Amino acid sequence: MKREWQSGRFEKSRVNSAIHPFLPVQATDALENVDLMALWDSGKRLILIDVDNTIVRWKAEDFEESTLAWLQRAKDAGFSLCILSNTSRVERLDRICARLGIPTVRGRRKPSRNMYELALQKFDRKPNEAVMIGDQLMTDILGANRSGIDAIWVQRIHHNEFKGTAINRFIERLLTGPIYQALVVPESEAAVVVTPQQTLIKQLFRFLVVGGTSFLIDYAVKLILLRGTGFGDTVGAWLIDSVPNLFSFAKEPQGAAAPVVAILAWVVASINSFLFNRAWTFNAKGSELGAGQAKRFWMVALVAVTLNAGLYTLVVNALPGHPILPSSIIASGVVAIWNFWAMRKFAFRADKS
Repeated sequence: MKREWQSGRFEKSRVNSAIHPFLPVQATDALENVDLMALWDSGKRLILIDVDNTIVRWKAEDFEESTLAWLQRAKDAGFSLCILSNTSRVERLDRICARLGIPTVRGRRKPSRNMYELALQKFDRKPNEAVMIGDQLMTDILGANRSGIDAIWVQRIHHNEFKGTAINRFIERLLTGPIYQALVVPESEAAVVVTPQQTLIKQLFRFLVVGGTSFLIDYAVKLILLRGTGFGDTVGAWLIDSVPNLFSFAKEPQGAAAPVVAILAWVVASINSFLFNRAWTFNAKGSELGAGQAKRFWMVALVAVTLNAGLYTLVVNALPGHPILPSSIIASGVVAIWNFWAMRKFAFRADKS
């Protein structure tokens, strides 16, 4: 699930202390949106900056004019600037530093405290007088926090980056939900901050509610056909007489009728499942036509009915007395896992238009 970027300031008191090492003081969608006057007023005098995907694309050396202008404004305001980078392309880094007129220090890779401490020593500054700006939680932000330096998290410029960074990005996605719980937003914008984890939990809860009603419908239809009418005995006897080899597993008519009854009950319950999961659980009412969603839903459902009918028939014939309720619970529980995954990822996937 893709994470939606959110800008703003963070308050540590809002989250568990285990998240604090990864928590920036601020997030912004671009370097040039960092308020230099606010930094100066807060006592910052040294700005430490990451390179790749913070001030320039990975492997690139062509800077945006807005980035160059911000760096110049920082110098004019009296800030000292220093580049801290984990890049292994030292010659490129030297060219970048020469062009920008910004020095760098080299030491053990972030998130080690080494580079941060060397930078503080080089410019004779205390940790509270410095700020780190970077695009990665697991290197830039974590390293700064370990060194007692405030960190500003910027949205990466481009998705292209060093392959090994994928591990950091994976962990970053896991941390995003807890971190955004510390985000301070205006009351009027509070509803905008919805993390992937929150969306997943909401969808799962609604899916379980809809699944519960569908299960009751499924169970009621089975109960009516097998216990409330003579349907089970009539159809089961006919199947045993007509296809004895196929239904040799059944010891009595109701056992043979089980797969037919399961399919009929599933059809009725699935109509309920489609209508409510589409409109409520996955809110799939976008520009995509409902007919397309219905087609994908029934493709998912064909797998589900096969699993349901097979498991129900197996269990109901294995247990003495052909108990409907426990057999339905077991079959429906297994199928529910498949249904939630397939509906979320395929049948009612988010509209990308």
